[in-house]
Amino acid sequence: MIILDEIKQEENFSHSLFITYPRTVQISHGVYDNVVDMHNMCTMISKNLDTSEITNVYGGKTTWGFFNDKPEFTRFIDYVVQKHKNSNPFFNKQNWCYKNISFESWGNEIKKGDSINMHTHKDYHLILYLTEGAPLILPELKITIHPKKGAYYLFPPHILHGVGKIETEGNTRYCLVTNIIESVDWKKNKLIKEARDAREKK
Repeated sequence: MIILDEIKQEENFSHSLFITYPRTVQISHGVYDNVVDMHNMCTMISKNLDTSEITNVYGGKTTWGFFNDKPEFTRFIDYVVQKHKNSNPFFNKQNWCYKNISFESWGNEIKKGDSINMHTHKDYHLILYLTEGAPLILPELKITIHPKKGAYYLFPPHILHGVGKIETEGNTRYCLVTNIIESVDWKKNKLIKEARDAREKK
């Protein structure tokens, strides 16, 4: 079980957890303290729910990519990168320099009667909890995450996770969910290689 205490601005640390089961995975987590942006994202989710798609989310959900162009999302991503660039190799600037990085971000609303099927993502997967609410279950890792407002978690690809059916009344859980999609930038790599070869010839 992973539980983060309430956000304290003066103790706003970032953390990484390594788990072997048998492969070793790194889960980076921390707290986000921009309470205004989190409140605004909750409001945007509640007012922009989409029921036209069948997904693993048996509850409320915005469209895919809903937050991609929102400044609140950009500020959060920038925050996470700055917090973890020295502790998680995924955020290493040189690593990103050789790749195209794109995002698929959306919002979930989970309340009584809702659930999220067990599933995985082929890309790095980032969850920001905008409120407290139902726990996230990671059965392969033997971990249950009990969300705290402002807590976020970055998972590597192919981590099985889901949320059981909510049986009791309580606060509606809102979260921002993001797939961070990597693809090789062949044009950029070619230019880098040409520049490196030119330096070596001198």
